[in-house]
Amino acid sequence: MQAEMSRLRVVAPQAPRTTEPSDATGGDTPSPGTYVREQRQRAGLSIEQLAAATKIPASSLRMLEGDDFGALPGPVFVKGFLRCCTRALGLPSEVVMELLYERERAALHARRQQQRSVLPPTETEAASAAAPSAPVAPRVKPRPAADGGVVRRALFGLPRANTLLWLMIAAFVAVLVMAAFNLAGAGPIGPHT
Repeated sequence: MQAEMSRLRVVAPQAPRTTEPSDATGGDTPSPGTYVREQRQRAGLSIEQLAAATKIPASSLRMLEGDDFGALPGPVFVKGFLRCCTRALGLPSEVVMELLYERERAALHARRQQQRSVLPPTETEAASAAAPSAPVAPRVKPRPAADGGVVRRALFGLPRANTLLWLMIAAFVAVLVMAAFNLAGAGPIGPHT
């Protein structure tokens, strides 16, 4: 007995839902807010439902999903909100934290590139570009100019505020110890005979 093969159909099981970041725009990795929004929508939750589950205001969640991190209280809150959202959605928080760190690294790299293009080269950079094998001189603390005035020269020679604070504390402790020895050595006070 032979089965008719033209009528048989192989049904593959559906692929499991992935929690890996995916971006509809191409090969770029999504932002942390986009990733949380995608995962929330896959779970079928509204922002209000996620807000109730996480105790994070819906307005903050909208800013988080819109990657408007500057409008949130601070970086610590952004990280905490992201972790709380991933916990509520049943996702590993490492994925969204890595997306956040990657975004921060890219922003830092962009800032450094911008600073390099805007700032003129320093003397040591210009010297090293002119003669790459020349040794770079260490930076020396600049001294005030001779015409800087008496007050400026006096202030330049003062120790740091931290050092002054410790010297004052040490002097106070020394005064207390001397007072304690003075009181202990005085003996009982009474009529002298």
